Amino acid sequence: MEIGLEPPPDMPQVFKDCIKDLGGSEIKLIIQKFLQVTDLRPQQNHLSMSLKQIRSPFLNEDEERMLNAKRQMPVTFVELCLSVSTVNLTKWSIGSSLSYIINGYYSKVLKNNRDSLKPNTVVQIWSFHCQPNLKLDFALIKVIDGEDGHVTD
Repeated sequence: MEIGLEPPPDMPQVFKDCIKDLGGSEIKLIIQKFLQVTDLRPQQNHLSMSLKQIRSPFLNEDEERMLNAKRQMPVTFVELCLSVSTVNLTKWSIGSSLSYIINGYYSKVLKNNRDSLKPNTVVQIWSFHCQPNLKLDFALIKVIDGEDGHVTD
């Protein structure tokens, strides 16, 4: 499902700089989505990314194998406020479809960014790999506010 703003906006420079400072490379936009109420409930503590909406492959073979074995992997998560947290990535079957799920300390991300994350906010999740071992990590970027729908810089 496309959600407008095609082609999607590029990553803001401040996030590129943060990822560079972390030793990141291989930056890829993996999803642009509207936040759902379930993505914003601290008690549910997860952000879902339907495999059907993933824009480009971002996992290496080992990461794919780990997630397919129903294991979770810790990932660094660059938040909207540019705080850096650790969350988990896992793969769930939801109904008849598969989704990647960011969970673990995701409720902390919600708390840190509560003024920016609202239902229908359009966000992007970008993946990147960090040196020295090319560890998978993510960045969360807001594209459109949920309240009034204006494009953010």
